[in-house]
Amino acid sequence: METKKKSEIFKLLNSIGLNILVIIVGTIIALIFGLRTASNMPASANMGAFIPIMKAILYGFITLIAYLSFRKPLKDYSWLITLIGIIITIYSSTNI
Repeated sequence: METKKKSEIFKLLNSIGLNILVIIVGTIIALIFGLRTASNMPASANMGAFIPIMKAILYGFITLIAYLSFRKPLKDYSWLITLIGIIITIYSSTNI
């Protein structure tokens, strides 16, 4: 009974649709944090305010490619790639 629940949870965590949705939602959250960070930039930064926004999009795209690339070799733990990628995306969009 207990192993059946664990296998269902792992099957849900490793589903491709859920992971792609989480990557997209995480990138949108990182964009929101990036916009908050960009509003604190001084006026002399000119185009520097786009850096946090572009970082969020770039790292979200890299996370998506990494997930799709390593989905087969890491069958049971592919959700970790999504989790690590989202954490890095959100963290990097708040720092310049």
